[in-house]
Amino acid sequence: MSSIYLGVILIGLLHGLEPGHGWPVAALYSLKKQKKFSFALISSLIISFFHFISSIAVVLIFILVNRQFDLASSPIMRIIGAILLFYMAYRFWTEHEHHTEEKKKVKNLKEIAVFAFILGFAHEEEFALLAFCLNNVNCMLMMISYALAVTISLVSITLLSVYGYEKIKHRIDKYEHYLPKISAIILFIFAVLYLFRAL
Repeated sequence: MSSIYLGVILIGLLHGLEPGHGWPVAALYSLKKQKKFSFALISSLIISFFHFISSIAVVLIFILVNRQFDLASSPIMRIIGAILLFYMAYRFWTEHEHHTEEKKKVKNLKEIAVFAFILGFAHEEEFALLAFCLNNVNCMLMMISYALAVTISLVSITLLSVYGYEKIKHRIDKYEHYLPKISAIILFIFAVLYLFRAL
């Protein structure tokens, strides 16, 4: 059971490093300010906060639906959960570097908040991670672990990029395309294990 939490945390840490989670927006915004580190911290925390809110909202909806229909006891739902994990593994593996969020210009913290709120619900990972909830995992704890891992990753990379933007950017660019692939492998392994338990 603890391996699921560790896997989810690892996925969160890796996923927070991806530009699609909005850290380049926070970094580019902060680089134009006098107090770069203060704005980098505030803007990345705003993005992380709304990601956190969207993750918890997804879990709460799942818990409410599960109480009505007892999804966890259905073998069909467990197979659907495995299929969702396979789908997310496929999405991560085939992900291309076309993050339009990185090009988005924001003028103030309010715009970052609006951007982060929309971005938080645009990601599908939270829905795929719900598959673990069908395996007697504490759904809320799992999603909080994931969201906090994303927060640590996202805030850290934002602060690092402000500290040495050119150096850090080139280093990340070299390895950036591996991050979704590593997440894909983790999800694929979990999906296989999950499917065999379901049958």
